[in-house]
Amino acid sequence: MRQILIVQARPEDEVADAELEAMVRFGSLDEARVRRVRLDRAQPAIDLRSVDGVLVGGGPPNFSDEHGREPAHARTTAWLTELARQVIRDDVPYLGACLGLGAIVHALGGRMVRGIAESVAPVEISLVGHDWLTDGLPRSFTAFGGHKEGIAESPEGATTLAVSATCVHMLRVGEHVVGTQFHPELDHLGLEQRIRTYRDHGYFSPEEVDDLVAAGRAARVAHPQTILARFGQRYGLAR
Repeated sequence: MRQILIVQARPEDEVADAELEAMVRFGSLDEARVRRVRLDRAQPAIDLRSVDGVLVGGGPPNFSDEHGREPAHARTTAWLTELARQVIRDDVPYLGACLGLGAIVHALGGRMVRGIAESVAPVEISLVGHDWLTDGLPRSFTAFGGHKEGIAESPEGATTLAVSATCVHMLRVGEHVVGTQFHPELDHLGLEQRIRTYRDHGYFSPEEVDDLVAAGRAARVAHPQTILARFGQRYGLAR
């Protein structure tokens, strides 16, 4: 049976489980084919010969923390960069959110920049390039973000598909490799869980928790999940 590889870098079990469940649910993925890799536990050898698609979630590590980085985070970002090199080389279907976008950037020789950041909150996304993943979506839509690093421009070899007022939010390499800064698997319940889990991780002030939760509940966020569903359908990953 060919695999759907879902790569996670979250050490918090409940958040990692919720991320996995949301990816499977919104992507309508065939759960029987899912191989889950948790990089907080191990960094296995990469073999994509039996993999039909790769999805990468976010997490606490940052590519821009080159000095004083925790050893576990360094291992995670190195593994993800090598994974991205291989999917780019072989043009394997890949949808990487947040850390998954950073891996593409670094695999292409670019650098994520500390301080190009957005709070864990609704963010307005504008489409600037045409792509089948976004065809028919509004030129502007709301997504959930939350990151400490980002890029102002896509690296050489990548095409920018969507941006916010702060940074690049979606890019493509080759035909099948896509990265998003926003989280296509997040709804307001998932956002609230992450806000409460990461309240002391420097993404926002702890005093903002209730306001951020309220903003997430009030936001209409549906189009990012459409992107995840289209990815699953296009590459035969859906059940």
